[in-house]
Amino acid sequence: MFCTAFRIFSLQSRPHKLVSRNVVRVNTVIGKKHAADQLEYIKSAAEENIVDWSEVKKNALSIQGSLNSKNIDAVLLKVMVNVRNFDAALSFADYLRDTNSELSLGSINSLLLLYYQIGRTEKLTDDQKKFILDTYKSLYDKYTVLDFTTCERLLHALCVIDEWKKAFKVLDNIFLSCKPSHSAYSTLIATLFRCNKKNEAMKLIEQSVSNNRPLMDGAYEAWINYILRKYKDKKTILKYMEDILIFISDNLTKVNAETAQKIRHYYSSHSWDVQFTKIRKSDGQCMKCSETLDPLQLTGEQFKMLQENVKEKLIVGSNLFLKTSPDELNRFLEFLEKTAPYDVVLDALNIAYAGKRGPMDRYRVLNYVVDYYSKMNKRILLLGRKHMLRWKNHQIQKLMNKTCSFFTEDLSQDDPFFITAAIWSGPHTDIVSKDLLRGHMFLMQDEKLKLIFRKWQWQHQWMVFINKQGRIILQEPLRFNPYAQKNNGSWHLPYETEDVTDAPQINDGVPDLSKWLCLRYKPVR
Repeated sequence: MFCTAFRIFSLQSRPHKLVSRNVVRVNTVIGKKHAADQLEYIKSAAEENIVDWSEVKKNALSIQGSLNSKNIDAVLLKVMVNVRNFDAALSFADYLRDTNSELSLGSINSLLLLYYQIGRTEKLTDDQKKFILDTYKSLYDKYTVLDFTTCERLLHALCVIDEWKKAFKVLDNIFLSCKPSHSAYSTLIATLFRCNKKNEAMKLIEQSVSNNRPLMDGAYEAWINYILRKYKDKKTILKYMEDILIFISDNLTKVNAETAQKIRHYYSSHSWDVQFTKIRKSDGQCMKCSETLDPLQLTGEQFKMLQENVKEKLIVGSNLFLKTSPDELNRFLEFLEKTAPYDVVLDALNIAYAGKRGPMDRYRVLNYVVDYYSKMNKRILLLGRKHMLRWKNHQIQKLMNKTCSFFTEDLSQDDPFFITAAIWSGPHTDIVSKDLLRGHMFLMQDEKLKLIFRKWQWQHQWMVFINKQGRIILQEPLRFNPYAQKNNGSWHLPYETEDVTDAPQINDGVPDLSKWLCLRYKPVR
């Protein structure tokens, strides 16, 4: 077995000589070229039936590049794991064991990754399990805190041998520097379900979601397998399977295509008609069953929570984000007291810059939007920046005559002003902006509040676009809930793929309506 007294190499600072920019650039190019040569040699050598790893290392080091005697073991292992040449990687691991090599931290991490990848599809040997456990003990004997990469590698390796209690300790260690990754959470959750620790798994799912780490396919698969393993009665299984759908719905999340296929397969085999479908954007109708998705609306309690928190979260609690002065803030709050509520709040500069043909086009777009709501006798708040007051006097005056208007300092962040004005005005007030407002949602640390804000945004945000003919298009807010839901006994579930298209697409803030599952129960006759 590997030597347990691991020698951990740390980076040492080195003196640097001053060199010209051109020399640095040339050396960088040369270094990258030779580094690629070294890696190509390692990949080609790994594809052959290796007998002498010492010769491979010697040949790799003879090529000019960034590999050296201290890092080559770790790089060799990492390259072989990345190309999924596990036989060669195991052969090299045996070589390290036979030569009683003292492992660098990079080599340890690469071996942990290797054993995790292998353990996902087959049972590890006793020696491989022992290496993982010895590594866990040795690292925590030597260090109080481990770095993020080592923690992640160790957690995954511990999970693959079902050492979930030790993995929890590693998870806590990660929090000392940052949030654990999606993979760390989902891997440990899957392990808990595999070990029949449902209560622990559900608590960790709640923590994962609160830390903005949606579940990955492996966690859902283990959750489904746990249900199928534990329960035999069909009705009971369906009840607990629906818990997964309810979880997806409650958290406004999407599953990936692999999870969608697993859900489709299970329900299809139990008297359900399950079809891939699309949702019609105009009214939320399913193109397979013609069922219409639920209306998008907040409860009075939800809106009240948003209204009570918006001032603290978007203004008072985030001076760095707002970039405004106390005087300007007070002036704005006094303005709201005098003029609110409004029917619609315009992000004036954002709207104007939908017009890309110069100042006159910008004015044309903004004036069109103002007129659109004026004709409906809407009470309008136009929120802009002070440099807009330098537009042609008759233009800006015309806009101000039709609206209430407030202009922030040019360096202020104006988005929080218009969000605050809209939410303070009440549950029926709309906003007009192409800004997707992700930064504002990020500032809300409470996950429940984020979901409420997202629903409010879908329900109330209009967007302005210019088509190829120069015509102004006002896109209405969504009128239906675009996430998983149950309608008259049927489920509609959105999913996502990793498809990448080269075609330019406009991000209009609307979730993808082209990838959904329609699940309908078919009574057995």
